[in-house]
Amino acid sequence: MIRYSILATAVLLGFTLSSAQSVMSVPEAQDWGTIRLPKELYVEAEVPIKNDAKSGMLKILEVKPGCGCTKTDPDKTELQPGETAKVKIRLNLTSSQGGPLVKTVSIRALHNVDTIVKIVYLKVNLERVLTIGPSTFVSFNDAAVGAESVSTVTMENPSDMPITVKNLTVDGDIKVDLADGSIVAPHSKKEVKISLTPSKPGQIYGSLKFTASGNGADEEFLLPAYGTVTKVANK
Repeated sequence: MIRYSILATAVLLGFTLSSAQSVMSVPEAQDWGTIRLPKELYVEAEVPIKNDAKSGMLKILEVKPGCGCTKTDPDKTELQPGETAKVKIRLNLTSSQGGPLVKTVSIRALHNVDTIVKIVYLKVNLERVLTIGPSTFVSFNDAAVGAESVSTVTMENPSDMPITVKNLTVDGDIKVDLADGSIVAPHSKKEVKISLTPSKPGQIYGSLKFTASGNGADEEFLLPAYGTVTKVANK
C-alpha cells in the first residue's frame, strides 16, 4: 500500500511540475543561422514570453542572460492568460570569434505558487573570411623567465579566393612570424608561430590584430595573448 502511495505521489508531483512548466511558453532557441560577422559586433532579437494558463496571472521575475549577452527589460512583467511580453536580447560578438556559437538566457516566472524556469538557447554560426584555430586566443601556459615560449595558430582559407593579411599590428612583448601582406591561398592553411621570451615573472598581455581581405567585405581579427610567468627557466 505504501509503495502505491509513493508511486501516486511521484506521478502527481510529476504532473504538477509538468503543468506548471506548460503555463509559460518561450521559444526553445533563437537561431540567427549562418551569417558574416556584423560590423556592429552583435545580433539582436525579440524573445516572446506567453502566459498559456487558462487562469491566473504570470509574473515575470527575472530574465538572466548568460555570458556574452545583454537584455532589455520585458515590455510588461505581469501577463494575464493569453498575453505575451517581449524582451530584446543582444548577443555580443568579438572580432576573434568564428564558427558556431551557443549562449543561453534563463527566464524565471511565478504563476500562483509555482515558480517556472525556462532556458532559451541563442545560436549563431559566424562565417569568417579566415577560420582561426585551434582557438581564437593565444595562450602561453608554460612560460618561464629567460626561455622562449611558442604557441601556434592556424589560418584556414575555406574560399576559392586568395586572402591577404594586411594592417598587421602586434602589441605587447610577443613576436609573430607573419608578414604584413601575407597571402593565404584558396582552400589552404597557414601556420603562424607566436613567441615570447619573458624577462620577469608576472602576467602576459599582448595581441595580434589584422585585416583579412579578398572574399567579400574586409574583416577585422583580434587574437588576444595571455598567460602567467611563474618560474625561471632551468639552466
